Amino acid sequence: MSNQLDKAITLNLRKCVRHFAQAATRIACAVVSVMGILLLSTANAVAPIHDGIQIQQTPKQYAKANLPLDEYKCISQLYYYESRWDERARNGPHIGIPQGRSEWLKTATGIQQVKWGIKYNKARHGSMCNALDHFKKWNWH
Repeated sequence: MSNQLDKAITLNLRKCVRHFAQAATRIACAVVSVMGILLLSTANAVAPIHDGIQIQQTPKQYAKANLPLDEYKCISQLYYYESRWDERARNGPHIGIPQGRSEWLKTATGIQQVKWGIKYNKARHGSMCNALDHFKKWNWH
């Protein structure tokens, strides 16, 4: 009698464990799916702030956090004119937010594109405001 009772309890426990394992697997799959969708559907990137804490930033927020306010205002206007801050923007051979001609920009994230554009504008024009002035005069920078 005791042996049959132990066997019944063991079988019931196995059913419960199997049920919970299946439910946990379904929940884990759902969580991974939602995380994947969120990561693919957003243009945001993760950037470190202080003490290892990370936040999500858009390319525009990245520029604002890494440039003086007057320079940010200039690059904000420039990139609005060039691409509407769209990292997938294309105009002939020009690619991304900064509308550069580098093939690398095709696979770069929005923040990487902005970093590239800041370096380009500093090297070519000296500042974001000089780049904007050049754009207003010649319709390219």
